[in-house]
Amino acid sequence: MTYCEQAPKPAVLLSAIRAIGYSFETAVADIIDNSISAQAKNIRIFSEPSGEPYFAFLDDGTGMTKDELRNALLLGSDRSEKCDAPMELGRFGLGLKSASFSQCRCFIVVTKQGATINAMSFSLDDVEASGTWRTAILDKSELKKVPEVGRLLQYEHGTLVVWRDFDRLRVNTTNFETSFRRLVKMAKSHVEYVFHRFYGEIGICFNEERVEKRDPFLLDSYGMQQEGRGVSVEVDGHKIHITPYSLPYANALSQDERKLLGNPKSIYDEQGLYLYRNRRLIAWGSWFRTEVRSELNKLARVKVDIPSSLDEIWMLDVKKSSAKIPDKIRDSIRIAVGDSVSRSRGAVSKPGEREAMAEHKVWIRELKGVNSVEYVINRENPTYNALRSSLSGDELALFEQFVDDVQDYLPKHQIHIDQAGDLAISNGEEKDANISAKMADLIRKLRIVEDESDRQHMLDRYLTFESYRCLKPHKAAILEEARNDG
Repeated sequence: MTYCEQAPKPAVLLSAIRAIGYSFETAVADIIDNSISAQAKNIRIFSEPSGEPYFAFLDDGTGMTKDELRNALLLGSDRSEKCDAPMELGRFGLGLKSASFSQCRCFIVVTKQGATINAMSFSLDDVEASGTWRTAILDKSELKKVPEVGRLLQYEHGTLVVWRDFDRLRVNTTNFETSFRRLVKMAKSHVEYVFHRFYGEIGICFNEERVEKRDPFLLDSYGMQQEGRGVSVEVDGHKIHITPYSLPYANALSQDERKLLGNPKSIYDEQGLYLYRNRRLIAWGSWFRTEVRSELNKLARVKVDIPSSLDEIWMLDVKKSSAKIPDKIRDSIRIAVGDSVSRSRGAVSKPGEREAMAEHKVWIRELKGVNSVEYVINRENPTYNALRSSLSGDELALFEQFVDDVQDYLPKHQIHIDQAGDLAISNGEEKDANISAKMADLIRKLRIVEDESDRQHMLDRYLTFESYRCLKPHKAAILEEARNDG
């Protein structure tokens, strides 16, 4: 058998690589991977949307030698000396090139180790003009023109990556600066989430503003967040760690807790598995066919830690932004999912259970067929009966018509929309919480009644009402205060 060498045309292959499917934010995350792998403790990102726009990554990592820099710019760079260390986030040797060219036509890399500085640029224009895999070595005069290079020179060691010539963005937008700023903002939010487990050890800043702390599991919300029993699954001699969680009920979240979650429009959207590779978040907000998305499951989260040594069985893509659960561990993940979902459903259903336990309900839930329920006014409620017995003629007819309207025109669709958007519906809850104000209101009403026996009878009647049932433990105190003329 004879063979012939088929070298790909550089410009054509690079055009294909540009279409891998990176978004701006996933491309940014891929470059940050390299900085973390280089043991950087500070990663500073700078952007300039006007004039000659650029987007720059500066880190204080180990830097590279001249040969290492040339290898880094090689498509499918040699990674034979790389080990599966906890901080190693690369995989194919394509990240720097594929991520950069997905967003721009030219990128520059400047790296420093002590007094030694090496700089190269990789440009699609040069490749198309020459028809070769040509990269440019920058001299001192060219180096001075590189944006943010002065900041790198202040470091003992580190690397600067600069993106230039954002051709695709210019073609697809009517206002480049506005769109560029929007992309940078989205990238910052994405980075906050993807690298949230590195927050305590690596400082990442966008235009000198540090990314905010994020925690999709609210690990510090003691007494509210629930952590299930974690399991470890061994595959080919390597362990995958799986931990189920359930968040507090959405309406119980504080502003600080919502901020840690990234201020989601709806907690519903973030339910599911959270897949991490060497602590770097790869994919989230999906159940990967282990469960279905639902309102009852919205508080469920399952953390899955994958070592980079098992990349192959997870079918991790070039962008490290998606993966597939291997069948050999799917059952173990389902157990953790069941734990998390069960806790979520319990928390979401709890308010409804409390409503069902009310002694004198205002609303009654009636089943209508297999898939239908109807909420009707409780005509046995003491308040309803007391008011109805005091009316007659036209007044009674108007009262009954109003009650029928309240029942028939319940804003069920708007209530569903508000709850799906995690808006707190304060009816009842706010009043029940403010017991002291409710007590003061009832005491004022009782003081109008002069006869002691009538006052006690009136109090007993009020305490049967659903809105006042929370005051039953305070009955004696309420009577004592009502006797006081104030």
